[in-house]
Amino acid sequence: MIKIEDRAIFIADVHYPHHEEKIFELLSVTFLEQNRVTQIFFLGDIFDILFENSSYLLDYNNRLIEVINNIDKDIDIFYFEGNHDFNLRNIFPKIHIFSIENQPQKMRLKDKIVSISHGDKYEMSLGYRVYSKFIRNRTIIRYFIPFKERVIKNQITLLKRKKICKKIEDFNQIIDRILSHYPKSNLILEAHYHQGIILDNYVSLPSLACQDKIGIVDNGEILFMKI
Repeated sequence: MIKIEDRAIFIADVHYPHHEEKIFELLSVTFLEQNRVTQIFFLGDIFDILFENSSYLLDYNNRLIEVINNIDKDIDIFYFEGNHDFNLRNIFPKIHIFSIENQPQKMRLKDKIVSISHGDKYEMSLGYRVYSKFIRNRTIIRYFIPFKERVIKNQITLLKRKKICKKIEDFNQIIDRILSHYPKSNLILEAHYHQGIILDNYVSLPSLACQDKIGIVDNGEILFMKI
């Protein structure tokens, strides 16, 4: 079982490049060394849209792709694919990639078992689950629609206008339903919802794009750190 080290950081829901440039500050040698970062956990939707077999998207996101691929090899990187970034193994060949099928992952933090997931696996509508399967299908991505690049560009235009930061009023009820899918003794760590709250043993990571915060492990506890 993978051990989560002290000074590990958790980065979620950056939605690059439309909402966030601070990701480059976080991944800079200066930040990583000053904060003695030992591991980096990307909890999905780091990119607003990225998947393999699209030369257009590789060019569009090239700056951040290169930065991630060139992080010091002594820092372990774990990438939990989200609903905006998936089928990434060939894009990031040197880091640990977890598809939605391999989420949640159980890891150890001191004496706790932590279940980690992007957050869009449980308590999603039937329509969303069908959509999720559809967009992650490699065959569909490779051959779907002759004008795929045009479709991607249209989607990027829509994402630029999308308002992604809002408080979910009934989020406590959503958490209760999500927790039913996990062992009660585990610490649950998810992103996706852009809420940035801790409720008992459930951690909803903040979105870097919305709250300007990340998660960081300090003395065995997961805290939120303002950037």
